[in-house]
Amino acid sequence: MGFWSSACSFCSSVASSVGSCVSSAVSAVGSAVSSAWDTAKEVAGKAVGWMAEKAEGFVDGVKNAWNTVKPYINQIRSVLQAAAKSVPIPWLSTALTMLDQGLGALTAFENSPIAKKVNDAINWAIDLAKRWQKSKDEQKKEQDVDRLTPEDLELAKRHQENLRFAEREVVPEAQRHQLELASAINDYEIAKTDLANAIDAAPADFEHYLRLRATQKLLSMADKKFRSAKTVDDLSADDLFLVRVASDLIKAKPELNKDAAVRLDRLLTERYGKKLTPFVFEELIASWAKRAEALGKQWEVANRSYAKESMLLKRLSLAKNIQGELSAEESAELTKLETEVPAQKQALDDLATRQRDIDRYVGAAEGFLQLLEKTPEQIEQEDRGYLIEDGAFVGKLLINCAEHDKPYSALSADDQSLLTAYANIFQMESKIRMKSILEVMI
Repeated sequence: MGFWSSACSFCSSVASSVGSCVSSAVSAVGSAVSSAWDTAKEVAGKAVGWMAEKAEGFVDGVKNAWNTVKPYINQIRSVLQAAAKSVPIPWLSTALTMLDQGLGALTAFENSPIAKKVNDAINWAIDLAKRWQKSKDEQKKEQDVDRLTPEDLELAKRHQENLRFAEREVVPEAQRHQLELASAINDYEIAKTDLANAIDAAPADFEHYLRLRATQKLLSMADKKFRSAKTVDDLSADDLFLVRVASDLIKAKPELNKDAAVRLDRLLTERYGKKLTPFVFEELIASWAKRAEALGKQWEVANRSYAKESMLLKRLSLAKNIQGELSAEESAELTKLETEVPAQKQALDDLATRQRDIDRYVGAAEGFLQLLEKTPEQIEQEDRGYLIEDGAFVGKLLINCAEHDKPYSALSADDQSLLTAYANIFQMESKIRMKSILEVMI
């Protein structure tokens, strides 16, 4: 099981245990409905997880998807950069005072081996906070407001480790908030830098891409709160927690334990009306939908070229039949076109097949996400009982494709028909989701 599948299963297991307590009181008929619902949701969760981890073969690969969505990712990134240059952070003066108080609190364990390291870490956070306070013109002179230098990043990560150790093992509860604030400032800069580096390098696979996008969205949430908060008191422990999660997700070896996953799931649901699984995996659908859209445009360009060359081939062939022979130049052109036009037609057909295949998987995955996002009551109100009835089977079908690298064309005619019908229902909604994620938020 991959990183995101494991993280999201933590939340599902908690939800299932709560649901089992509720379902114990329902009737036999209600239990059957609940069982079908639970099964459909479980399979949907597994399906999107498998698709994220095993989708390289049947959705055109992460490299092509990344090249398609990168312009949008960079535009979203530029919004954060612009905010960093121009929007003041009113609570920083108070934060600097609090951090200074945190330094004073170190006298309580001044003989501890960690005291000097924590002292250095807090001083480092104070220096970062002062950088945030610089004017717009001063920030323009910095090397890169988007990231720390490699040397500073290495130093920040050492401070991160020491601050977290002190929070867990050393500092009393009364002083912990100062350390959490110092950690959040440091974590934010680490996450921004690791994210910028990851975007420049391109993700290695879809799981990496999902971590990159989750980090970017969490940082955007944190950045908005940092710039809207008037005082330090406006920053809750949950706000600081979101920064920590962002920093942990973008690491080369990402971290998100069960407690953190459940807490993140709760926070996303309370604040943004979106549970962790859809929050993560909707990015998969958006990137694939954008890739299918790009393939459609590519097909249109290739088809225009094919139509032009095909008409020329027909004209020259007809001229040869009527005239008996062509000029040397026309004859050479005809020979070339007789080879190139069939190859163009085959390439055009292959392109259309790739687009249709991705569209099918996009539509199916959108259906799974709606299963994970909505309640049984919502689905019944929308008259979409087939989500429950067919969702589990289609999910198992796609898991089988992912596990065995099986293309759509290798499925039976009945399975192809079911998958296509299921996907077509949600195709338009997947495009709406894509636009809301990659375009509207810019």
